[in-house]
Amino acid sequence: MKQEHRARKQFILPVTKIKKAKEILSAKTETEAVERALDLVIADEEIRKMLLSVKGACNIEDVYGRLAR
Repeated sequence: MKQEHRARKQFILPVTKIKKAKEILSAKTETEAVERALDLVIADEEIRKMLLSVKGACNIEDVYGRLAR
Protein backbone atom coordinates (compact mmCIF):
# COMPACT_ATOMS: atom_id res chain seq x y z
CA MET A 1 0.00 0.00 0.00
CA LYS A 2 1.35 3.40 -1.00
CA GLN A 3 2.37 5.65 1.88
CA GLU A 4 0.57 9.00 1.66
CA HIS A 5 2.17 12.27 2.66
CA ARG A 6 0.66 13.57 5.86
CA ALA A 7 0.52 17.16 7.07
CA ARG A 8 -0.31 18.61 10.43
CA LYS A 9 -3.35 20.88 10.16
CA GLN A 10 -5.19 22.90 12.75
CA PHE A 11 -8.94 23.36 12.45
CA ILE A 12 -11.54 24.85 14.72
CA LEU A 13 -14.48 22.43 14.53
CA PRO A 14 -17.65 21.93 16.56
CA VAL A 15 -16.94 19.41 19.32
CA THR A 16 -20.40 17.84 19.01
CA LYS A 17 -19.88 17.09 15.31
CA ILE A 18 -16.51 15.47 15.97
CA LYS A 19 -17.94 13.35 18.80
CA LYS A 20 -20.91 12.29 16.66
CA ALA A 21 -18.70 11.43 13.67
CA LYS A 22 -16.37 9.48 15.95
CA GLU A 23 -19.33 7.51 17.31
CA ILE A 24 -20.96 6.88 13.91
CA LEU A 25 -17.70 5.80 12.28
CA SER A 26 -16.54 3.75 15.29
CA ALA A 27 -13.29 5.69 15.22
CA LYS A 28 -10.82 5.40 18.08
CA THR A 29 -9.53 8.96 17.73
CA GLU A 30 -10.81 12.29 16.47
CA THR A 31 -8.20 12.23 13.71
CA GLU A 32 -9.43 8.83 12.56
CA ALA A 33 -13.02 10.13 12.54
CA VAL A 34 -12.10 13.12 10.38
CA GLU A 35 -10.05 10.95 8.03
CA ARG A 36 -12.89 8.44 7.61
CA ALA A 37 -15.37 11.25 7.02
CA LEU A 38 -13.11 12.66 4.29
CA ASP A 39 -12.86 9.18 2.75
CA LEU A 40 -16.67 9.02 2.62
CA VAL A 41 -16.90 12.42 0.89
CA ILE A 42 -14.31 11.36 -1.68
CA ALA A 43 -16.06 8.02 -2.30
CA ASP A 44 -19.42 9.78 -2.66
CA GLU A 45 -17.97 12.07 -5.35
CA GLU A 46 -16.53 9.09 -7.24
CA ILE A 47 -19.93 7.38 -7.13
CA ARG A 48 -21.65 10.58 -8.33
CA LYS A 49 -19.23 10.90 -11.25
CA MET A 50 -19.77 7.27 -12.22
CA LEU A 51 -23.53 7.66 -12.08
CA LEU A 52 -23.37 10.79 -14.24
CA SER A 53 -21.21 8.97 -16.78
CA VAL A 54 -23.84 6.26 -17.28
CA LYS A 55 -26.85 8.57 -17.04
CA GLY A 56 -29.11 7.86 -19.98
CA ALA A 57 -27.23 4.68 -20.91
CA CYS A 58 -29.31 2.57 -18.55
CA ASN A 59 -32.30 2.87 -16.26
CA ILE A 60 -30.85 3.95 -12.89
CA GLU A 61 -33.19 5.44 -10.30
CA ASP A 62 -31.47 8.16 -8.26
CA VAL A 63 -32.95 7.19 -4.88
CA TYR A 64 -30.27 9.04 -2.88
CA GLY A 65 -30.38 12.27 -4.91
CA ARG A 66 -26.69 12.11 -5.84
CA LEU A 67 -27.27 13.30 -9.40
CA ALA A 68 -29.25 16.37 -8.35
CA ARG A 69 -26.12 18.33 -7.31
